[in-house]
Parts: sequence; structure tokens; C-alpha cells
Amino acid sequence: MKTAILIHSFIGIRRFKWIVYWILFSVSSVVFVQAQSNGNDTTNVYDKVDKLPKFKGKPANVTKFVDQHIVYPDEAWRKQIEGVVVVQGVVAKDGSLLNLSIKESVDPLLDMEALRVVEMMTTWKPAQVNGANVNCNVVIPVRFSLSPAEREFVQTMKKYGLDINPPLYVLDDKVVMSRVHIPSYNIKSIRVLKGDDAVKRFGEEAKNGVVIIESKRGTPPVR
Repeated sequence: MKTAILIHSFIGIRRFKWIVYWILFSVSSVVFVQAQSNGNDTTNVYDKVDKLPKFKGKPANVTKFVDQHIVYPDEAWRKQIEGVVVVQGVVAKDGSLLNLSIKESVDPLLDMEALRVVEMMTTWKPAQVNGANVNCNVVIPVRFSLSPAEREFVQTMKKYGLDINPPLYVLDDKVVMSRVHIPSYNIKSIRVLKGDDAVKRFGEEAKNGVVIIESKRGTPPVR
């Protein structure tokens, strides 16, 4: 009888130890998983926060950054496709920008360019709730718009068929081999030269016509 009680007690102690080990293992596993996912874990994402995330790029103003880096896709520019593409994503608690997608689309060409520009915005000051950094949803509008001068210019290109057969571009008396990307506020004048006069002045490369652009502030960046 005593032997049976001892055996029963021994089995009970083993079960108790096994239960304790199981609890300890479970708790440690939960702690480990939580520690592993703290870096870029976006399962808990806030919409309302005490302090909004802040872009830390150069320039830090989101609109100015977008305007400085955006390149109007050639085809969309020629077709005069305009609008605001809204990109959504998550500013993680470590300041990285994750999970980018298009929330409001305008055109595939513009959507791709909007994503490209927003992907460059890699450094953020994270949002805060009760003094702690948190993941936060963000939406970034990317505006594509043509100035009145550009719309008139595109119409002139269509009139002469230059929207189909790429012309030669001359910017401030310098020949460039692709469409000029220049802020509208920096354009002083645009004129089109076509036919024998264009070839005589600029050679065989001008057979499709020449677009002559004069800027206000000297030669701007050209793509």
C-alpha cells in the first residue's frame, strides 16, 4: 500500500513538473515571438495617434519632395492624362515606410510613377501614442498636372504630328535627345520648327521637327 502511494506520488510529481515546464515553455515562446515581431510588426496599426508621423527627407515637406522628384511619364504627358494618385502605406514604429499600395488610381502610368516617388521617402519620424512609437497608416497624394503652356504645347505637337514621331529637343540652344522635363514656371518660351528649315538648321536628326525651349533660369535638369 505504501509502495502504491509512493508510486502515485512520484507520478503526480512528474505530472506537476511537466505542467510547470509546459507553462514556462509556453510563456517563453510567447515572449520570444513577441520580441521577434517588435521590429517591423504591422499587425497593430493606428489611424488616430497623439503625434502624426513626420517625413524626414530633403526637402522634409512631402509635397515639395514629390514635386522635386516626379517625372511625368511621356505617354501620359502626350495624352494629357492628369489627376491625383493617392498612395497608402504604413509608417512603422522604427520609422520605415512599408506596405505601399495605390488607394486611388488615375492611370497605370501615373500610378507606377507615384509609387516610384513615394518609395524614395524612406525616412520618417514615427507616430506616437502615450509617448511610445507606434505603427500608423499614412496616405500620400501625388498630383500630376499640366500647366496651360504645356497643354497648348501638346496640342501644337499633335497638330504637327510630333506626338507620334518624336522630335528633336533644343533647350537653351543645346540639343537634347529626349523630352525635356522642366518645371512650367521655369519656361520662358516654346516654339516648333518643322520641315526643311528644321533639317537645314539642325541636321537629319530634325526630320521629325524641332521643339525649341528657352528657360528663365538657364539650363535645368534634363532627362
